[in-house]
Formats: sequence, C-alpha cells, structure tokens
Amino acid sequence: MEQHFNAQQTTASDEETLLFAVDADETDEPQASWTVLIVDDEPEIHQITLMALRDFSFLQHKLQFISAYSAAEARHILEKNNNIALILLDVVMETDDAGLVLVRYIREQLQNQLVRIILRTGQPGQAPEHRIVLDYDINDYRAKTELTVQRLTTSVVSALRAYMAIEQLALLNENLEQQVQARTEQLQASNQQLQQSLAELEAGEKAGKQVQFKLLPPPQLNCAEYQFSHALYPSEFMSGDFVDYFWADDHKVVFYIADVSGHGVASAFVTVYLKRFISAKLERYQRATCDHVIDPAAVLAELNKELLKDKVGKYIALFYAVLDTKTAEITYANAGAFPWPLVLQPQQERYLELKSTPVGMFDFASYRNHCLLMQDNSSILLFSDGILDVMPQQSTEQKLQYLLQKCSEQNDIAALLQALAIDPNKPLPDDLTILKLTRLQG
Repeated sequence: MEQHFNAQQTTASDEETLLFAVDADETDEPQASWTVLIVDDEPEIHQITLMALRDFSFLQHKLQFISAYSAAEARHILEKNNNIALILLDVVMETDDAGLVLVRYIREQLQNQLVRIILRTGQPGQAPEHRIVLDYDINDYRAKTELTVQRLTTSVVSALRAYMAIEQLALLNENLEQQVQARTEQLQASNQQLQQSLAELEAGEKAGKQVQFKLLPPPQLNCAEYQFSHALYPSEFMSGDFVDYFWADDHKVVFYIADVSGHGVASAFVTVYLKRFISAKLERYQRATCDHVIDPAAVLAELNKELLKDKVGKYIALFYAVLDTKTAEITYANAGAFPWPLVLQPQQERYLELKSTPVGMFDFASYRNHCLLMQDNSSILLFSDGILDVMPQQSTEQKLQYLLQKCSEQNDIAALLQALAIDPNKPLPDDLTILKLTRLQG
C-alpha cells in the first residue's frame, strides 16, 4: 500500500512516533520539495528515515516522502510518478535480490536514468559492495547499521546534487533536441522551397535557352561562293556566348562572335542586349539613316559607350566584321576577342593578332578597322575562349599552336571538335562557340 509522508506535517496518529510538528510561522501555501521514495519491507526503517530527515532542507527545498514496502509496490509507484528524485532502496525484501532486480527494472525497463538510487541493506553479505557497485547503476551503497543521521544526510545531499545536475542537463538536451527538431523542420521547409525555386528556375532557364537559341542564325548560310557555319555549346542552360551573321544589303554580310564576361543567365541577358543593339543599327542602315552597322570600329565604339552608360556591369569580348561578297574584302575590328581569328589560306595559316580592350570596360577604349582579302579556298575561324579551357596543353602558346594544326587538317566544325577530343554533350567548364567562314572556288 502506498503511503505519503511530509517532513513538515504530522497526523494525530503520528504524533507519538514523530516528535516534530509544523513550525508556527508556516503557512498553508505549498512549498517546493524533493520527492524521495523509501522502499523497505521494515516499517521501522521508514519511521527512522523520516525522523532522521525531518529537518532536512537543500536549496530551500524540503523533502516529500513516498513509502513502498516491497519491490512490487515500488514498481507501481514508479510507473505513475516521474518526478521522484531519490530512492532509498532495501536489497532484501520479498526475495534476496528484490532491490537489485528493481534497479535493473528502473534503468532498463522504465529507461529512467535520472532518479538517484541509494542501496541500503541489513545483510551486506547477501550483496557484496564491490560487485554491486560495478554491476548495477546505483549512486551509493550503505549498510543500514552505518547510516547515522549525518551519513544519511550527506548521502542524500550528494544524491540530490547529482539529480539536479542531471535534470538540468536533461532539460538542456530536451531544449536542444526541440531546437534541433524545429531547425530541422525549418530546413526541410526551406529545402522544399529551394527545390521548388530551383525547379522553377531550371524551367525558366530552359525556356530562356529556347528564346536565346531562336536569336541565333541558321547553322549554315550560303552567300554566293561564301559559306558561314557555327556551333554554340553553353556550359549551363543559357550561354554568355553569342554568334551571328546576316545580310546587311545586297552584297555585304555582317558576322561577329561575342563572349560576355561570366556565363549563365546574367551573361545571357547581355547577349540579348547585344542582339537588339545590332538589330537597331541594321534597321537604321536599311532606312539609310546610319551606316554604322557596316563600320566595325564605329559599332564597337558606340556599343562600349552604351554599355558604360547603362551600367550593365558586364563587358563583352567581341570580334565584328563585314564581308563584301563583290570584292572578297573583309573589314573587321576586334574588342578583346581571344583566341585571335585564325586565317587558313593556301600555303599560309596564321592568327590575326589584334590586341585590344573588350567593350563595356573602359570609357577611353578606342577601336580601329582592318582589312583582309579572302582568297579562293580559304577560311576564317573564330572561337570564344572556352575552346582553350578544354584543351590539355599547359601554356596558352602551346594551345594556340595545337589549335592551328588541328584546324588546318579539318574541313568542318564537327570534325574539328572530334579531332580536339571535345564532346559537347558532356559538361563544359565554359561556354564554347565556333564560327567559320569559308570561301569556295570563285
């Protein structure tokens, strides 16, 4: 049967046994207390314990007692009470090891690692101390005969200190677990939002790629005995490279290759800006209001000015040229495009070394027109700098020499990529663009 005792309270039947009473200045308001479970089959032990601890106080907390007279009764009490701080536990009760079995039940079945347990035995020989301390999760082990008031008080204080420290640690762990759980839920929610945003962004980039690629010229364009072709492979969905060729009038064809700084969506937007800029120049030329579209240096100078004025935040490496199909003359200007244009003529292969500054970088940049006569059976190859990133040679000079050699051996872009061991279907470190102009037999 479960009995409750409070070290501050008595009943009429207790007064002859418990020689203390409520202090005169105590009120009826409940006070904070430590709950102690006494488990012993001897009623006298319960009474002695109450007497010994009647004036006990630790951190301004009194003791509240619950009594159990068997291990079985203690099990029921422990199952219903999770706030017990200390158990004063007898070893020998209904069986010789009833107390030890209860310790295992508390720690393993109830998973209660918080409550402190002090074993008390009147028959130390039944449970040797060294074995018990090693084999059972207890906090103290005492023979009943040695438990004076002072030793009992000392053991209880030590146990309650340990209980308080473990309880605080358990609360901290619980708070930490709650915070971790809350943070995990937040991260999961954020991850779901991120995945959704990424999916939407990817869908937007795919749509943007379709729009951007619709701005490109046809893969091949034949102009009399001249043939233009190109290939563009973005490192991401959208490209910072751009290429174009178009008729400006009956005998002039404009062509250019551009490489916007960076790559991806932001750089791709600048290629659209470039396309619109040149398209506007073409419209004005066809309306006979401005001839800049066939003046490469003028186009580069005005584009440089516009990029700086609009604060685009990007610069463009751009090679811009105009082919006159009547005279076979190419007028061109370079704005930092590299590798330089590669000219393949019978008995002569060379780069057009044109050191210059990309447009959109400096307001003091200037550009000059140059001329080149296209011979029969000759070609001009233009590359974005992504071609250099996929080549295995160490130095830039070695890469340029190797590129020149391979270009002189191949007739088209697909064969050139194969000769350079470039697979455009695999991820590329940078956007890769090639433009080729070939003059057949005139």
